[in-house]
Parts: sequence; C-alpha cells; structure tokens
Amino acid sequence: DSGSDQLREEGRALIDTLTTSLVSLGNYIRIEGHTDNVPIHNAKFPSNWELSTSRATVVVAYMIAKFGMRPDALSAAGYAEYRPVAGNDTEDGKARNRRVDVIVLNPAIAAVEPH
Repeated sequence: DSGSDQLREEGRALIDTLTTSLVSLGNYIRIEGHTDNVPIHNAKFPSNWELSTSRATVVVAYMIAKFGMRPDALSAAGYAEYRPVAGNDTEDGKARNRRVDVIVLNPAIAAVEPH
C-alpha cells in the first residue's frame, strides 16, 4: 500500500509459495524494495529511500522468521522510485511500482557480491 512497508495478505501468500522453493536452492537472494514517485516524509520514513529499504527488510525478516532462511544468504536493497516498471501517471502504474523484487543470484555472481 502507498506509504506502507507492511506485507499484504496476497503478498505474504506469494512469498510463502516462492520461499518454499527457494529454501532448498542454497543460492544467495537479494530482496529489492521499490516505491512509486509520491514523496513521503513522516516520522517513520523521511523519504522513499527509507520506505523502499524497509519494504525489502520486512520481507527478509519474514523469510528468516517463517522459513528459517539463512540470514547470510539474504540481502536487502532499496531503490526508492528510481526503477519503475510502470508509469507513475496512473493509480494502476503507481500500484505496480510499489513492490518488492526477489532476485535469485547466480552462484558465480554471488561470489563477487559484498559480504
């Protein structure tokens, strides 16, 4: 939801399905948080940078707590509004840009990721 870092029920169900498959892979996984281009400035999120990073971190924490994912195999990144997948000129486009991407890293690429 706009301005929120909380998982919606349908998002939680999707992450549950996805994580069930990811647990056995052993690959490093990067969770990337995104926002729409609506500026935010409140006590919890001074900007879309913090909101997007918090979205990613909430998913990481959920995957660790519910599925026992290895914390050392997970990372979180926030991209604010700077990597949209849709235009921010409609409510539908903004909704599509408020998302979290789950990136399964190739083991060769993971070797060069910062630890």
